[in-house]
Parts: sequence; structure tokens; C-alpha cells
Amino acid sequence: MRRQRQKGRRREQLFLLTFFIVVFIAVLSAVFVLRQTPQPPTPTDGTLKIWQVTLCYPDLHNSRLVRMPLTLSAAGEKKMIEELVVRLQSPETPDISPAVPPDARLLSVKRDGDTIVLDFNEAFAKNDFWQGSDVAHLRLQALVHTVSSLPGIRRVRILVNGQPPLALGGHEEVGEPITPDPTL
Repeated sequence: MRRQRQKGRRREQLFLLTFFIVVFIAVLSAVFVLRQTPQPPTPTDGTLKIWQVTLCYPDLHNSRLVRMPLTLSAAGEKKMIEELVVRLQSPETPDISPAVPPDARLLSVKRDGDTIVLDFNEAFAKNDFWQGSDVAHLRLQALVHTVSSLPGIRRVRILVNGQPPLALGGHEEVGEPITPDPTL
């Protein structure tokens, strides 16, 4: 009888020891899971990002650029640039001029290092919009200053239907990437 009681106690002790080990492991696992730092969600193409930009419009009467700081949201850099081009085509106030012809369409946007390549349709290069050397310079620089206000962009390359256009208005050479004019 005594041996049976001892066997019974050992079984109970073994059962309790096993039970406590299982509970201990479960508690450790729960603590480990709860202490892990949650990872931020991975952005997808539909995720909006907040952008701090500076819209620049040509003030043709005073030969200067008018800067307007702006906070916008867009799903990516391409969408942001498309939005900026639309805004540069139609200023909100009548005393400043558009920087991009109203009938020009942005065909593609590509990043090449610190350069953004903007490919427009043929309406972008219409001579009547780029009339005169000062006008052409101010309008082109308004576009370049605006796009280069985005992070990591230092230069803008302009294409028309995939090719470098002739000098805009006969004055502004755009065969090479353009940097913002620091005098404006």
C-alpha cells in the first residue's frame, strides 16, 4: 500500500511538474510575443504620403518667381509631379502666369538618380507660350524650381514625345538636365 501511495505521489508530482513547465513556457511565449516591437505597415502603391513642396510661378511683370509653400498628399512621386504640373498650368491668382502650357500633357515621369525626366506632348513646346527670352527663362525655371523642391531631386530633364525639344521659344536650351537658377 505504501508503495502504491509513493507511486501515486510521484505521478502527481510528475504531472504537476509537467503542468508547471507547460504553463511556464506558455507565459514566456506570451511575454515574448507581446514585447516584440510592432512593424510599421509596408507602404503600397495606394498609400498616401504627405509632401512639402514649393510651387513656383513666373511673375512676368516683375521678372521674378512667386513661391508658394504647399503641403499635398499623393500616392507616390510620379502622382505628386503630375499634380504639380496641373497646378503649374493654372495658377489660382490672375496676377501670376502659368509655368506650363495649359494644353500640354505629361506623358511620363521617370527618376534617374537626382534627375527627374518629364516627357510632355508636343503642346509643351509651342513657341507662342515661350515668347521672349525672359519669359521662356522664367517659365522654365518655375517648373524646375517646383519639381526640384521635392526630396532628392536636383535637376529636371525635359522631353517632348520622348525626344529633347528644340530651344523653347528659340531661347531656352533644354537638351541637358536643368538645375534651378539660384539668382531667381
